[in-house]
Amino acid sequence: MIFVYSMIFVAILSIAFTASIKKNYKIYYALASVISIAVSIYEILRIVSHPKLNGLMLNFERAFITGSVGVSFFILVMFAGALSTKQIVGRKLMTVRTELSIIASILILPHGIVYFVRFLILKLPKILQGKMNSPLYLAYILIGIVAFIIMVPLFITSFKFAKRKLKGSKWKKLHRLSYVFYLLIYVHIMLVLLNGRIDKIKVTSYTVIFAIYTVMKIIKQRNIKVRKSNIQSMHT
Repeated sequence: MIFVYSMIFVAILSIAFTASIKKNYKIYYALASVISIAVSIYEILRIVSHPKLNGLMLNFERAFITGSVGVSFFILVMFAGALSTKQIVGRKLMTVRTELSIIASILILPHGIVYFVRFLILKLPKILQGKMNSPLYLAYILIGIVAFIIMVPLFITSFKFAKRKLKGSKWKKLHRLSYVFYLLIYVHIMLVLLNGRIDKIKVTSYTVIFAIYTVMKIIKQRNIKVRKSNIQSMHT
């Protein structure tokens, strides 16, 4: 349910506070950074001294370290590119699509870094000693690493200063990798879910969301091609 609650919270925040996010984006970036740093520090302390959170604070921390909040923001970024700007929701999301992608990247950093450190410290030695052999685990770790590597340049070049240094064509070419990134997110999540006790609600939720996005994106791209073709026909 953490993902569902995260998705609802992020959707309400992004749609209800579109103007605020656009105007005060630096404040939102700073807040996301503070949360990411705090979560990272706590997770590092967990490895060293095993402190424990309880109740609401535990659920809050889990929502961020598991990537639920970050992925929720990325899902809105995805749908911003699939929804029509003629629709109110589509128009609002497109207005802050860049800002949402940066917030998403900042919030997903602890998930990628902490879990990679855990892998190196806690899991890799066992794998090398032959005490652990889980193909699914290795698969989702590898895919997660690849997705993280792809995300980093997309994250950096989403900032205005980086975007200005890249030519429009180069920027667009680079950011086509976002589709590969979205696919890897889905595959990574599915492998994580299949590696443990299968949560049918989570599997269904993620699959339905990504399937709807894929269909909507295909329809939108087809409509764009049809409009371009009609315009060209009118001028010939």
